This record gives sequence, C-alpha cells and structure tokens, in this order.
Amino acid sequence: MAKTATRKRGSVQRQGRRTMPTPRRSTHRQAAPALLTLGDLIAAAYDTAGGERFEVLKLVTSQQMTRALGRRIVLEG
Repeated sequence: MAKTATRKRGSVQRQGRRTMPTPRRSTHRQAAPALLTLGDLIAAAYDTAGGERFEVLKLVTSQQMTRALGRRIVLEG
C-alpha cells in the first residue's frame, strides 16, 4: 500500500519502492549446436566411406543419421 507523507499543507500519498526480480540464470549453460551444412555432412561421409558412392549414400540416408540430425536426407540422381 502507499504510505502517507505529511507536508505543511496536507498529506500526500507516496509510492513505495519494490525491488526488481533478478533474472534467472541456469547453472549449466548449453553450448550452441555446431552449424553443419549438407556439404559438410557429405564430405565427412566420403571421408568415412573411403570415397565409395554407394557407401556414402547408405551413410547419409541411414536411420541413425536421421535421428542424429532430426531431419531426413533424401538424395536424388
């Protein structure tokens, strides 16, 4: 509630101060996820598969890669 301050010519209501809430910070900050392009993924698959096209296709379109990325990769041609 507002407090009343007295002056010579009557009383004036005065607003009390409230403390501002502190921002909540988590104790463990997560690192930003690494940004990978599709080209980076395909290049890494070529390095892993030793340059075999069929093996690269199997790696990039695998279910494990889909789960890891959260997206499905479809290659055509």
